[in-house]
Amino acid sequence: MPDRHAPRRMAIARIAVAMVVVLIANVACAQHLIVLSSGDTLPYQQAIAGIQAAGLPVEVLHATSDVDAALRAALLRAGRDGVVVTLGAHAAAIIAGATPGTPTVSCMVLGSDQAKPAAGTTVVPLEIPFDNLLPWLKRLLPDARNVGILFDPTQNEQRAADGAAALKRAGYAPLLETVSGPAALPAALKRLTNSADVLQAIADTTVFNAEHSRALLLFSFRNRIPLVGPSEAWVRAGALYAVDWDYADLGRYCAATAARPWSAGRTPAPPPPRTQVSVNLRSAEQLRIKWDPQLLREVNRVYE
Repeated sequence: MPDRHAPRRMAIARIAVAMVVVLIANVACAQHLIVLSSGDTLPYQQAIAGIQAAGLPVEVLHATSDVDAALRAALLRAGRDGVVVTLGAHAAAIIAGATPGTPTVSCMVLGSDQAKPAAGTTVVPLEIPFDNLLPWLKRLLPDARNVGILFDPTQNEQRAADGAAALKRAGYAPLLETVSGPAALPAALKRLTNSADVLQAIADTTVFNAEHSRALLLFSFRNRIPLVGPSEAWVRAGALYAVDWDYADLGRYCAATAARPWSAGRTPAPPPPRTQVSVNLRSAEQLRIKWDPQLLREVNRVYE
């Protein structure tokens, strides 16, 4: 007599096998992430939240002067499953000096800060690729053609060259101005006064630091040359707009990168982190720039 319950039992068996496979896969990929953060500002907080949302065990430490003992204890608890995720240059330097050889994903650092990463370190640069910046330049400043880039050659010679190449491919004329120190900034700005349609910032601690923010913004407003900031913080201060990371998604990406070595070769690389765009309407008004309301609905944050 046929067993009318056999198909149901077979379906249940298949589900049970699938669940076992999933559980085995999860165990094989399980890790303990030790997050060492350079600070507690909003981008760091958002990145930590993104890491914690990835679903792996996470222990968060902050890069204080007495962090060494806490770090050693965390590594001991994690054992062979431990992978360190650093956020910021200060945290990366602590790990490089204190625990050489520890598997590490170094996030939110400038490329110049990680010119020669230590063995076992994967770097997730803070710089946003120029190919991610140019579509918004075209949309928000469609009439711009001559793009000024200020940079310190000791930090960003390659980054500036890569940016110039990307601009040329997109039909723009790059205007590169070196700023080797604070005293060189006024002359570099003067050379751009009658030639640049826009200043495109790149992350450069010599040029785009707190001490120079007033001079750069005054130059922008006085000469009606829009300043595209290196981060959202610059937009709050008065830059016209910026393309910045979605730091929570950047944290997700760093966590996924830390997890991937366990199954490298069998799983694809995680999707790249998202970016977000912020604009300053008051600055746009001062620069006599008007944007279509539909375009403004597509940006992530508007400052007025």
